[in-house]
Amino acid sequence: MGTCPFCRAQTLPGDSICYSCGRVITGTSGMDSRVKGEFMRSPTRRARQGMAPKHVEMTKASSKRRGRKKRSRINQLGLVAFIAFVFFTPEARQFVLAKWAEVEEYMMEAIAPYQVYPLEAEYTVVRSIDLWNNGSGNGHLEESIPLPMDVTSNEGGAVSIAYTDGTEVAKSDVQTIIDLELRIDNEIISIPNDGLPYRSKANAIITQDGNEVWWPGQGSGSDYCPHGSCVRVSIDVPSGTHETVDFAVTLHSSTHTWWHSTRMDGKIDGKSEGVSVHRSGTFDDISERGMGARINEFSDNPWYDRGGQYGWAIDGRQSTAPLVHQTAASIEASLPSNLKDNAYAYARATFDWLNDNVPYDTSAPNIARSGEQCLQAGLGDCDEQSNAFMSIMRIKGIPTWYVFGALSDSQFQTWEGHAWAYIMLPMSDEWCENNNVVLETCYVEGAVDVVNHKWLVHTPTAYIDWIEEAPWDNVDGYYAGGSISGNDFKRLRSFYTEGYEIMGGTWDNKWLGEDFS
Repeated sequence: MGTCPFCRAQTLPGDSICYSCGRVITGTSGMDSRVKGEFMRSPTRRARQGMAPKHVEMTKASSKRRGRKKRSRINQLGLVAFIAFVFFTPEARQFVLAKWAEVEEYMMEAIAPYQVYPLEAEYTVVRSIDLWNNGSGNGHLEESIPLPMDVTSNEGGAVSIAYTDGTEVAKSDVQTIIDLELRIDNEIISIPNDGLPYRSKANAIITQDGNEVWWPGQGSGSDYCPHGSCVRVSIDVPSGTHETVDFAVTLHSSTHTWWHSTRMDGKIDGKSEGVSVHRSGTFDDISERGMGARINEFSDNPWYDRGGQYGWAIDGRQSTAPLVHQTAASIEASLPSNLKDNAYAYARATFDWLNDNVPYDTSAPNIARSGEQCLQAGLGDCDEQSNAFMSIMRIKGIPTWYVFGALSDSQFQTWEGHAWAYIMLPMSDEWCENNNVVLETCYVEGAVDVVNHKWLVHTPTAYIDWIEEAPWDNVDGYYAGGSISGNDFKRLRSFYTEGYEIMGGTWDNKWLGEDFS
């Protein structure tokens, strides 16, 4: 008799299953041995002294953490030592700070506001004069319209730069006049591009309505041009009528810079010959460049007397323009000691200061404020901020002079009369000698448009009517522009575009100051 190892019921020899519980009992000898207590015990491994395995793993993890903390402290000490090395070693400090300045400037440039300009453009701009005679008698107009000229990158010199080996960098074309025509009384009169040969009033063209057109040379009186080359118009407008005189200029204009800077797009002409704070000479170097012509012409202080309550437009004398003098002193004081006599740094710092502190005046008076009056008011339009800029420049003897014309948006849809400045800046003797540049040609003279944040750059959107020529009486002649007479007789001057083509793509002019610290 046997026993079922599962239910303990009696079984017969040879039974393969238990008939009581139904379980298979064949091959359950091991179970039967366990039931009978017949175990074959094998010896176990001897216990080892020490911590339990689980605790050992936890201890190892803790040791790793302590190792990491130790290495972290070592790294921190190394970082502190590096920082100490940087800030106590002049060379290392200068290197690190310079690299940080580059990174900072890159970040600032990426988020700075900007204006898009075409690289090149060809267009026709029309200077329009609308005349309304609402009076009882005839109205009469004597108008002097400036004849624009071809403009190069160095109006005062024969070349852009001359080298001591005899090679030269030719001047670039900034503005090229293609065609000039005057439209009056339903007639179109072609004007020579350079105004030559002159046509006197005695030889004036008479229109079908009896009005006169001629282009004399410069001189005094209504028969001549008061400031430079011009076309003159003498027109009568009957009572109750409206007349229009249009002067159409077709031109090609290119972006050009006189600034050597990474901020300037590499596609822009003139960059390689441009000036920078590192290339700049001192105030004393100005008289040794360009045979001293510009300093003789445009460094007098004061400049352009409007008379009466309006006074000198450009004035840096402490007795008559104390705020200009004070502002100039403050700007100079803001420069580091090694840049106190750097002509570029002083000019650029002035440009940035005006951009930061003098907003544009959309309701400026008809007679432009002087530089002193602009700073007193704390705002100014294009003429007025140019007066302020040039007043501060004249204190240091930096040659500056007027540019007049009109300014359009980037799509040549909207125009307005405009004035800005030109400036002459020298390169240093050291830079000129190291680059084998003839000292007389080692300078730039370029455009500075304060209110439009354009530093040493010309854009095709700026139509140049006239660049000032000394003496300052010519400026008064430009502003005068002619005379008008009649009862309730009105004149309106404006500009508009007749077709344009943009070439070469566009570039972005970033509105970002220059840090000299």
